[in-house]
Amino acid sequence: MALDVKSSFFTTETEKLGSGKPNSISEEYLEIVDELNDSLREFNLPAAVKCVYNPTIYARQTFEMYVRKYCNTKKSIMFFGMNPGPWGMSQTGVPFGEISSVRDWLGIEGPVSKPCNEIRERPVNGFACTRTEVSGKRFWGLLKNICGTPDTFFETSFVYNYINQQWMKSNGCNLTPGDFKVSEMEGLYNICDPILVKVLKLYEVEIVVAIGKFCETRAQKALKKYMPCNNIKILYLSHPSPRTVNNNNWDQKALEQLTAHDLLKYYKK
Repeated sequence: MALDVKSSFFTTETEKLGSGKPNSISEEYLEIVDELNDSLREFNLPAAVKCVYNPTIYARQTFEMYVRKYCNTKKSIMFFGMNPGPWGMSQTGVPFGEISSVRDWLGIEGPVSKPCNEIRERPVNGFACTRTEVSGKRFWGLLKNICGTPDTFFETSFVYNYINQQWMKSNGCNLTPGDFKVSEMEGLYNICDPILVKVLKLYEVEIVVAIGKFCETRAQKALKKYMPCNNIKILYLSHPSPRTVNNNNWDQKALEQLTAHDLLKYYKK
């Protein structure tokens, strides 16, 4: 099915949340996102995937608010996630976008449309959604505790997802690229790896904080293949998902990892 991935939502209201003028870096980033969306049409999804949501399309207005407000300057650090979660970015258009964190801390809120093929088990209600995504609540909650204000975090850092799509079974069960064999994902890697490298180059990233083992592996392989002579550091951060075994103390574990990586110096004023 054909999807219009270009933005038609950026208005005066969204400008109020950003710098007020289009920024060349954020504009280039949005063009890269659209390039990724176009390329993903050519990827043959595994048979188990019955439904796809792409919030960079149907939640474009709030996604652009995030990009224009917080991804409009060079960044030395990328926090690198896998894909949208059902009650986070799929509702708000913001990576790890748990609703209260996006609205109350990041200061982003706006209308969210519906995906082309919405399924009953995973409704998209935007900021009216009453579900909480634990991963996003933990992730942004930790950064709020460390940084105090979003500006402190985004002065040096931003959050980027490997793929813009949420995959589901027909019953709404969530699937991720990490759930499949490498052979089934080779076409996806050939699309998303070079896009990741484009984003790294655009923002002149020096440190990738890979959230979870999947992202750590993809960052390593993409840099080895497409940027063999680079000095970018890849650091590991445990994923905040409650699906991970023995992950109740993620906040403490993540703080210890960030401390060991000597990253807190970027966020303490």
